[in-house]
Amino acid sequence: MVQETVAEAPQADESAPLLGGAKKLWTTTYTRLNGEPHSTDEESLSEHDDSPQQRSIMGILSVLLIGVFVSQADSSLILATNGEIASEFDSLDKASWLMTSFILAMCVSQPMYGQLSNIFGRKNILLLSYTVFGIGTVMSGLGRNMMQVIAGRAIQGAGAAGMVSLVSILITDLVPMRDVAAYRSYVNIAQTVGRSSGGAIGGYIAQLWGWRGALLVQCPLTVMAIAMVAWKLHVPSTQPGSDQSSWSKVKRIDFPGMISLGTAVFLFLLILEIGGDIGWASPLLISLAIATLCSGVAFGVTEKYWATEPIFPLKLLTHLDVLTEYVILFIQTAIQTTIMFIIPTYFQVTQNVSTATAGAFLIPSIAGNTVGGLVTGAWIKKHAKYKLPIITSSVASIVGFASLLLLWRGSDNLWQTLLVFPSGLATGIAHSAAFVALTASVEDSEIAIACSGLYLSANVGAVIGLSASNALYQGKLQSGMYEALKDIEGGKKIAKKALSNIKFVQGLKGHIRDLVVEVYISSFHRAFCKFHPVFVFHFRP
Repeated sequence: MVQETVAEAPQADESAPLLGGAKKLWTTTYTRLNGEPHSTDEESLSEHDDSPQQRSIMGILSVLLIGVFVSQADSSLILATNGEIASEFDSLDKASWLMTSFILAMCVSQPMYGQLSNIFGRKNILLLSYTVFGIGTVMSGLGRNMMQVIAGRAIQGAGAAGMVSLVSILITDLVPMRDVAAYRSYVNIAQTVGRSSGGAIGGYIAQLWGWRGALLVQCPLTVMAIAMVAWKLHVPSTQPGSDQSSWSKVKRIDFPGMISLGTAVFLFLLILEIGGDIGWASPLLISLAIATLCSGVAFGVTEKYWATEPIFPLKLLTHLDVLTEYVILFIQTAIQTTIMFIIPTYFQVTQNVSTATAGAFLIPSIAGNTVGGLVTGAWIKKHAKYKLPIITSSVASIVGFASLLLLWRGSDNLWQTLLVFPSGLATGIAHSAAFVALTASVEDSEIAIACSGLYLSANVGAVIGLSASNALYQGKLQSGMYEALKDIEGGKKIAKKALSNIKFVQGLKGHIRDLVVEVYISSFHRAFCKFHPVFVFHFRP
């Protein structure tokens, strides 16, 4: 057996120069800090601005951006249509699973994409991720019941895990490191446009052709992405062992690590999702908890003593700086996902708006995310410090949550849709600042693995945010609805329909509607109150 060792990273401090003379690169979502700030050879840069190589890379990147757009548009599309999908099957209480299953599968699948692309090549694994996503899309769009749609969403998530991360890896393969940020900016634009337009476009298509049409319209774009990548993308292999036989490559895969980590993550998140429904002391939940613990121990033993190419060296988890950034992104993503899940339903219930309009109400939050990332990237690039942005993200979260709790009372003032902007701003700031702080805290050789853990922590935060908020939201909604309608004739029947179908709620009139809407609003507030945003400082002695 081979013991994996990881070099001890130097203790970083915010005052340490991010722009020092070491050849280290910090890449955030929106900007890039080069370890050689004094290299200002503008002539050497400009002479390549219109080179055939750059034109070729731009052509390849334009192909890759199709998949990036589709994967990001899908997430906001499902947020805008989840109520309609669940209502068709009278399963509104399971609406969160449409997003939870997607992110859960993404969490389980994400760690393996980096290693698989190293072994089998970026192009092959990227095509695999597109194919898996396409299969899931067809299954979701043609699902005949809620469970089939949820299963399709899980398959989509497994594919989407590689559709963005592999593009970022490919960019580092195709261009000089000093040019990575410039090319990644195009990826960021595709992500932002996808997230911003997915809800509105998906909601509009759902109005015209139904939610099935909104899902299946992604299929032609996915097929186009597969065809274009297969035709245009040619990446010379730079990984050791690329000339190995297929069987030799298969033997390099850390199957025990992948299986044990994936099982531990899946079971842990499954416990959180179903615990509120079956009871936290139920025998099934206890069994799942034991299985989760065993899987986690198996993963730790495998990575420390067995794996020759581990998917995640355990030594990273002993770094205080690494853990701090993981926690920051975990908390902020959980908060943001909760808000994004609730926004469409809130406006559909309180304002009787269409699915398309409800999806459009996601745009202020997504715009805040974009602005936060851009401003933070520019600030860090200028000042080479990141603690203030991290603190600012906490302040923005507090302001956003306080505004929602105080002002979201079901009024028809559309300006209140802008109150979700601060939460999006906080998420954009946190993502950019945490990424820089993380990369400043580890060795160059550890950056890729540490960053994969950062993305995993964000995805786990999204799942936990959805699961926890939905448990509190549904618990308050169900108990409150029957209590509010207990003195109304046929109250139990009305309550049952109001809990399972948004269109039924939109058709209610008068006093009964007021009672039902009030219960929904108090349930939204209950979900919001689970998060009391906490200042998370990037502490270093």
